Amino acid sequence: MSVASIESFEAPWSDGRRPIHALVIDALAERGAAKRELRIEIRRHDPDEVSWAPGALDSLFGQPDESSRQTTARSLVAAINNVLRRPSNSSAAHLYKLLSESDTIAIVDTLLPRLIDEIGDRRAALAALSRRLILESPVVEPVKAGVALLGVSGTADDAALVSTIGRYEEITLYSVVALRHLLADPDAAIWDLAKEVHGWGRIQAVERLAGTTNADIREWLLRDGFRNSIMYEYLACTCARSGGLREFLARDEIDPDGLIATGEIIEALVQGGPAESIEDYADGAAVCIAHLRHILRHLETNQARDVRPISAALAIKTLGEGDRAEQLRGQPGWTAQSFLDIRTLINAILQSPEAKAVVERSLECDGYTFNVAAHIAPSFGIDAWPLRLARQRSGEADQWFWLMRTEDPDRIEQVLGLARAQLDLALIGSGPTGSLGLGPDFRDDSALDFILQDLRRFPGKGWDLLKVGLRGRAVRARNMAINALRDWGQDAWPTDAKDELRLAAARETEEDVRERFEKLIAGRLLEDD
Repeated sequence: MSVASIESFEAPWSDGRRPIHALVIDALAERGAAKRELRIEIRRHDPDEVSWAPGALDSLFGQPDESSRQTTARSLVAAINNVLRRPSNSSAAHLYKLLSESDTIAIVDTLLPRLIDEIGDRRAALAALSRRLILESPVVEPVKAGVALLGVSGTADDAALVSTIGRYEEITLYSVVALRHLLADPDAAIWDLAKEVHGWGRIQAVERLAGTTNADIREWLLRDGFRNSIMYEYLACTCARSGGLREFLARDEIDPDGLIATGEIIEALVQGGPAESIEDYADGAAVCIAHLRHILRHLETNQARDVRPISAALAIKTLGEGDRAEQLRGQPGWTAQSFLDIRTLINAILQSPEAKAVVERSLECDGYTFNVAAHIAPSFGIDAWPLRLARQRSGEADQWFWLMRTEDPDRIEQVLGLARAQLDLALIGSGPTGSLGLGPDFRDDSALDFILQDLRRFPGKGWDLLKVGLRGRAVRARNMAINALRDWGQDAWPTDAKDELRLAAARETEEDVRERFEKLIAGRLLEDD
C-alpha cells in the first residue's frame, strides 16, 4: 500500500477540536525561551477530581492481566493492518475508536512485536499513518500510540517530530523510547528532550540515560538532571551512579553550584522513598564523607554562600543514628571508621561559626531558602519559630504546618489567634459537602487542616476552630476535627461538644463520615477508623 493512500484519506478524528500537536506548538511558542513545564489543557479539570501530573499514570500504575492485553493487542493489529491494506475513512475510524478507548501503556509492549511480525513491506505506510495520528489527533491515547508506532516504522528524520510532541509530559515516555529505536546514538536527543521537561517526563528521560558514556551528559546528570518537579528521590540514585558522583566528589575542588547539586542528590538518597536510597548505593559512605569534607573546605575558604549543602550534611548526620545506622552497619563501605569520619566532620560543621552565619543569612531570604534554613536552624541553636510566625503574619508565606510543630501551649495560642484573624472561617465552615477540598480555592481550608491535625495534641484548645472543622465544606476538615476530638478523649470535651457532634452527624452528606461521627459520640471510634 502506498504512502500516498495513507496520507489522502479523510481523517475521522477531525471533530473540531484542535490536535494535541497544535496545542503543544502553541504552548512552546507561548513559553518562548523559558524552560517551564508546558501546560496543555485537553479538557476542563474538575477541582474536586483528583488530578494526576502529566505522565504519572503511565509511570506509576501496573498493567491489566495478560489475557486482556493480548486480546486488545490482537484487535489493534488487525485494525492497523486493515487501514494499511484498505485505507478509508471507515477503516481509520474503527482504528481510531480502538486507540481512543485503549490504555496505550498497557498494550504497547504486546502490540509492537505482533505488528512488526505482520506488516512486512508496509512499514513506510505504517510510518505515514503514525505521523497522521501524532499531527492530527485531538485525543491523547492515539497520539501515544502514534509515537510508539513511528518509533518502529519511521526513520531518523522523524526524531524531530517525536521530540517536539514529547515535550508534553504525558507523551515523553513514548518519545524517549521511540528515539532509542529511531537513532543509532540516541543519548544526545534524549538529553535535549530531558532538559525541556520537568516532571514525569524528566524522570522517564533521565532513566533512559542511565549508563551513558557521554561526559557532558554525565556532568549534567549530577548538576541538574536529577532535579524534577515530582521528587528528587526518583532520580537521585540513577544520577549518582550514571553521573559518577564518587569520582566527581573526588576532585580537589568543587565549585559552589556543584556542591549544592551533589548535596541535593545525597539528601534525596538519605531521604529514600519510592526509588533506590542510600542503602542501595554502593558508594554511599564514600560520597557522604567526601561531601562533608568539601563543605568544610568551602566554609574555611569563605566560599560557602548557600544553605543547601549544610542541609545535606544534617541529613547525612541521621545515617549514624538509630535504625538507619543499624541498617547500614556492615554494608559495603559502611565501616566503623566511616561512621567515625562522618561524626567528626559533622561536628566540625555544627561548631563552625561560618556555617551558623550561612544559616542566619539564609533566614533573611525568601521562599525555599528560608524554609531550608528554618528547618535546620535548631541544630545551630537558632529558634526560627518567631520568624515563621512573622512571615505568616505578613502574608509572605504559608507557615501553618511548621507553626504547629511546637509543644509550647503559648505558641499554639498565638497560631490560633492568627488563624482567627487571617482565615475565612465562615467559608471554610459553610459545609458539609462531598468536596475533597483541592485546588487554590481551598487554600484557607488547607491551612485549617494543618491546625486541626495538630490540635489533637492540645486537649481543650481551639474549640471554636474545631467547630468550624465539624461543619467544614471539605470532607478532610470534618475528618480531622473528628480525629482531634477522638484523641482529646470525652473527658476533655467542652460541655457543648456532644450537641455539636449530633448536629454535625444529622447534616452530614457522606455516609462514611456520618458513621465516624456516630462512633465518636458513642465512644467507639478507634484510631484506625
